[in-house]
Amino acid sequence: MHRRSFIAATLVGAATLAGCAPRWRVVTQANPDPFVGQRYFALMPIDFVNLRILDEPEDRFLASKDADEHRSFVSDKASIDEEFAKELIAGARDHGIEVAQVSNPTSGPFVLRPYVSYMNPGYYAVVSSSPSQIILTLRITTLDGKVLDEVELSSRTASPNPKTSLSRADADKLTSGGRWREDARIIGEAASNYLASRVSP
Repeated sequence: MHRRSFIAATLVGAATLAGCAPRWRVVTQANPDPFVGQRYFALMPIDFVNLRILDEPEDRFLASKDADEHRSFVSDKASIDEEFAKELIAGARDHGIEVAQVSNPTSGPFVLRPYVSYMNPGYYAVVSSSPSQIILTLRITTLDGKVLDEVELSSRTASPNPKTSLSRADADKLTSGGRWREDARIIGEAASNYLASRVSP
């Protein structure tokens, strides 16, 4: 087993024990499987269209924020896209699959199109806390946009106790952006596993 795969398996096992294991829900799936043996997929940036934060549309959520909070949220979305792509690409590579980031796919038979529809920042307080959450839909389409597979993936990340000795990674989870980045990494790894399950069933 690759070292990365071993680490991922360990993390997934720990997440399962904590009750926050990454998972996917199949919405639709092409049959017969058209991806068997495929070794190249194009990856589009995450689309945040119709995003809801907690129980509000994104524009209403941002309307109550000041300029600095608005900039921070825009930066958080960019880092979610970056971390998701890094984990998906690296995880797919471990399975012998090349995933290439593109802004406008022009080659290759299949395109990965991720959409984030829901985000919850979570919080930490002395007496209570709530985990963050990201729900992402991944569609695998033909070059012209026909949907072949669609799965929904989600992750929840709890805030660590700031009174304990924290690693840099754990300290990052004290912020909403840090929790979302962790969610994005977990979902990216899960997405690579889903892709591998279709390429090598």
